[in-house]
Amino acid sequence: MTRPRRVAWARYGYVLVGGVFAACVVVQVYVAGMAVFVDPANWSLHAGFVHVFEPLLPILLALAFLGRLPRPLKLAPVGLFVLLSVQYTTASAFGSMVAAVHPVNALAIFLVALLATRRAWQFASGSAAEP
Repeated sequence: MTRPRRVAWARYGYVLVGGVFAACVVVQVYVAGMAVFVDPANWSLHAGFVHVFEPLLPILLALAFLGRLPRPLKLAPVGLFVLLSVQYTTASAFGSMVAAVHPVNALAIFLVALLATRRAWQFASGSAAEP
């Protein structure tokens, strides 16, 4: 069965945007490392950079629906939004044990983004069964 071109393009778009999001998480962790090991002035860059890539989540959600992707790939951007909310909460708890969750949650964000992108690639490339 041939799928419409817009579905194919949306699936490739999901892969692209998901990959960019995951790469931005890596950059965000790198900037945090710069703040810890090079210059604390980089904390402002760390705090601000998230605003560059968090708008990708609604785009991912729209692409999941346009691409007729399965429910887990539609829920992934919602889950990432929840995990980002946890990031904001743990960042504002600086100096407490809750703040220690912040870097661990960053790993969870990266893992979810990476797994969703990988799974979307399987649908985009045709190697996964249609939902």
